[in-house]
Amino acid sequence: MTELFLILFAALVLTELIKGLSANGTPPVLQRFSWQMDLAHFMWSSIVPLRIIFVLGLSAIFFDMLAEERMAVIPGGVALGLAWGFIYWLFNRYWVGRFKFLPITQKRFEGAAGNEVGMKEQVLGISHGGEQKAFPVNMLYYHHQIADEVGGHPIWPTYCGLCNSGRIYDRLVDGRALEFTLVGAINYNATFRDQTTGSWWRQEVGDAIKGPLKGRALEDLPFEQMSLESWLAKYPDSLVLQYDPLFRKQYDIRTALLNYEISLPGWHMQASPPLVVGVEVGDVARAYDWNQLVKHRLVQDEVAGTPLLAVTDDTGDSAFVYDRTVDGTALDFEMTGDGMKDKGTGSGWDVFGRCTKGKLKGKSLKQLQSYKQYVRAWVTFHPDASFYVF
Repeated sequence: MTELFLILFAALVLTELIKGLSANGTPPVLQRFSWQMDLAHFMWSSIVPLRIIFVLGLSAIFFDMLAEERMAVIPGGVALGLAWGFIYWLFNRYWVGRFKFLPITQKRFEGAAGNEVGMKEQVLGISHGGEQKAFPVNMLYYHHQIADEVGGHPIWPTYCGLCNSGRIYDRLVDGRALEFTLVGAINYNATFRDQTTGSWWRQEVGDAIKGPLKGRALEDLPFEQMSLESWLAKYPDSLVLQYDPLFRKQYDIRTALLNYEISLPGWHMQASPPLVVGVEVGDVARAYDWNQLVKHRLVQDEVAGTPLLAVTDDTGDSAFVYDRTVDGTALDFEMTGDGMKDKGTGSGWDVFGRCTKGKLKGKSLKQLQSYKQYVRAWVTFHPDASFYVF
């Protein structure tokens, strides 16, 4: 009986540990397995009844013991109880998404004149409903999400540090604006739980992977990632989310991580993977090596029959991907000292895809949604992706 009691108690401790590690601290070797999501959802959804079953079983065994057997299991029971208590605290009150990355406490937007965010900081910018807003990436990196509205419509800007990728979604589902809580990191991607239905959502693709809304997907909203300096040059009337004073230290750390000024310590203990700029044209996914793209400044390509132009700004902070077709003709571009020009007409273009002088002045290239992120995240969610060869 004593051995059965201690084995059952150890099983309770192991179950609590598996539940915690399944979404908050899974070793990298396990992150690549698709069943990690199944395990995590099962453990997080079932942990309360599992605890009850274990406690009832332990109680039944304990009270069925002889007095001397009860005394014999007390030392081991105390040790296992302390271990369970520590693991419970660690993965429910400390090393868990909603406590590791606290939600923003105040949202204050300012125009360019009142802005205090550094101009070199990367932002996710959105223009919707006649309004433009910019969300600093270092803020999103820490909080992982900042629910907001633009043009009177509810939006969900998100960012995953493990993927190094940002997204902005429409958070209106069946007429309800969903609110989300961070669960943790599963399959190298931030996973959230909506407070309305309890469904689990993946940040990278915005789909409900578990729960009542499984199979549903949030609508992608077009956004751009670039330096704040470039964003305000393109949208001078944009509002910029200002830093929450409570988290300035956390934002500074994320800026250093994004600039590779420090290495991220932690359970994964891995070097930062290469960055790519990814784009989807129809059902075809294409990626461009970030370092090579910055080096070449301008790359012309064709994907799924669509002529593409990938270009970076002169500081190497921002990248843009365009359909280089204008009035039915695929233009041939080259970089010049003050921007770009198309060889056919000699017209001058800026990196925002706008023709500023020459025969085509006033024309604009169609910008395609692109994503700057780690290559491992891009290939995880785009396993058939192709890569441009420089």
